[in-house]
Amino acid sequence: MAVAGRGQVRLIELMLASLIIASSVSFALYFARPVRSIYIRETSDLRRLAYNLLNDLAMAGVYEEIIVEGNLTGRPWEDEARLFLSTSLPPEVVFYMDVYEVRLEPGGLSLSKLNKRPITNMESASTIEEFMERVTEAESVTYTYVCVRDPDRTRGVLLAIHLVLGFGG
Repeated sequence: MAVAGRGQVRLIELMLASLIIASSVSFALYFARPVRSIYIRETSDLRRLAYNLLNDLAMAGVYEEIIVEGNLTGRPWEDEARLFLSTSLPPEVVFYMDVYEVRLEPGGLSLSKLNKRPITNMESASTIEEFMERVTEAESVTYTYVCVRDPDRTRGVLLAIHLVLGFGG
């Protein structure tokens, strides 16, 4: 009988130890948060995203195909640029872009705005000022690009692309 009593005591000890370990683990998981569980958005992330996006579009030849060729043919290239940007950015990011041709004048450089309509995914913003009023955080970048693809048609076109990315408010 003494042997059967010892086995029951060991079984109770095992169940108590298992209960203590399980409650300790669940307590630790409940109160200890992972290091990266809270993500704070920074405007430097927007700046990095903007430069990466503009560089990817340049590497793909989008500026020559859409902007320069679009201005030569007269087709509405702004819609194509809006589509490229919308599909390349996360859905919570809003954008506004202006494209300028940089020309060398006798008095210095001059900027000639190429887009006739706003290039944005925010319907109610027709100017950069309206856009900036409606965003909570924003980052502005300017990207210069020399068109070199197909030298007979587009060589020597210097573009200054002004892109503003933000989080809608």
